[in-house]
Amino acid sequence: MVNKFHFLILAIFCISNDAHTKELSSLFEVNITADQYTNTNDGLNKAFNLLIKKLSGSRSSKYLWKIGDANLNKIDFVSSYSVQLLNGEDTLSVEFNRVSLIPELRKIGIPLIGFSRPVILFLIKVDTGEDAPFYMDRNNPGDTLQNNIQMAIKKVALERGVYLELPEFDLEDQNFLKQTNILLSPSQYIEEKFYNDEFLSMQVSRVGINQWLISGDFNSQSFMREDALIDLLGEQINIFLDDFLAIEPLKEGITGNKIILSVDGLESYDDVLMVEEELDKIFAIESRAFHFFDRSHIEYNAQLFQNTSALLKELRGSNKFFVKELSNDKSILYLEILN
Repeated sequence: MVNKFHFLILAIFCISNDAHTKELSSLFEVNITADQYTNTNDGLNKAFNLLIKKLSGSRSSKYLWKIGDANLNKIDFVSSYSVQLLNGEDTLSVEFNRVSLIPELRKIGIPLIGFSRPVILFLIKVDTGEDAPFYMDRNNPGDTLQNNIQMAIKKVALERGVYLELPEFDLEDQNFLKQTNILLSPSQYIEEKFYNDEFLSMQVSRVGINQWLISGDFNSQSFMREDALIDLLGEQINIFLDDFLAIEPLKEGITGNKIILSVDGLESYDDVLMVEEELDKIFAIESRAFHFFDRSHIEYNAQLFQNTSALLKELRGSNKFFVKELSNDKSILYLEILN
């Protein structure tokens, strides 16, 4: 029946004559440096734990306890591994088997986030007290402090499986940021110009000899040394992500929501195939079935694993779908293809 349905869609398109969020293709890959494990077996187990952190969006150990209680052998889900030299360090690179792992995690009720991952944009102003304050640029790492900040951000991004980015300024941006504009603040200007699912602005200021403060969306409560400031920044990003990525599992015996996914903007049969492929990558959807279609529009009856908010959180990181509207009764989610 499904094959006939696909053929009918193809026929319709043949007769008719024809954001910027990101997908994390390395979702099931984990790299762990040699100083983090004692032997290969230990490394594979720790790599699995890091994978669960990426898949669930949570740092909570409760999910690892559930995996232990279910007697799942973590190493059974390893597809391949190798030791490589990455960034000058011996690194254990591990790839896990999505096909065998995901059903087992579903059985024990671990909420999962799919391949579409959000972009969190940082605007970081640095005031060393020596020169004029400046904004950090992704392509201009600068001094040791800026390098350390970027490394801290990159480390969290890899562990949590999200995109944590600094803006890449052109000449127009640089000129604007040097000016004082009462009507349009630097934060407003950068937030509106560069794509983001969430925007965070902060200032790093030196207030004495190796004494620093963070202010803005993240704050330090006292003066601290540079190394302590870097550690604090990494932890505050993690705390922010704990809430931003959180998917609350349903109580035992409760089933997820049912919803109609209504997708507009189809222009060809290739668009239909793209929609199918992208929906397969959304882990919030347990199952779906065709409900309606025409030349530019297709609908699915979808059964979710959790509530609709979990689906919306995952779609927030989609680079193929624009979320237009959720109906008042929350029974229909209107989407549009991003071309």
